[in-house]
Amino acid sequence: MRLLVEVFKEEFQNRDNIQGEMLRVLLKRLIIKLTRLVKTQTHADLLTMHELNIVRQFNMLVENNYKKLHQVQDYAALLYKSPKTLSNLFAKLSEKSPLQTISDRIFLESKRLLLYTDKSSGEIGYELGFEEHAHFSRFFKKMAGESPSEFKRMSAQHVVV
Repeated sequence: MRLLVEVFKEEFQNRDNIQGEMLRVLLKRLIIKLTRLVKTQTHADLLTMHELNIVRQFNMLVENNYKKLHQVQDYAALLYKSPKTLSNLFAKLSEKSPLQTISDRIFLESKRLLLYTDKSSGEIGYELGFEEHAHFSRFFKKMAGESPSEFKRMSAQHVVV
């Protein structure tokens, strides 16, 4: 895991046209490693392999679709499960809820785009599947405690040149 963290750090230093793809690959590897780790933990005893596979598939679907799909029922439909089934599986693992998982991924990407691109918060919101800029701003403020523009301004002040 330490090696993977170091590779992540190194990749964040590289700013080129394939950085995004490399980070996606690393994130997928991290998810797989964490899933394997969970299988060895005591919580894994509570879930069958089939249930763990559903959680893993959910996480992979979120990673691949978070820009378009923001609702648990969207992912539940792709997995042929009910939203309640997904919530129960996550509760068994003492994990955050499926909705929190989706929101966290959207929030992570929004912070990345605010920090590493010159896109406006409106453009970022649209890219992340928000139809209205106000919806994105409200979402971001709920997650970060500050507006996207405040976040970007405060982050720019802390950048070391």
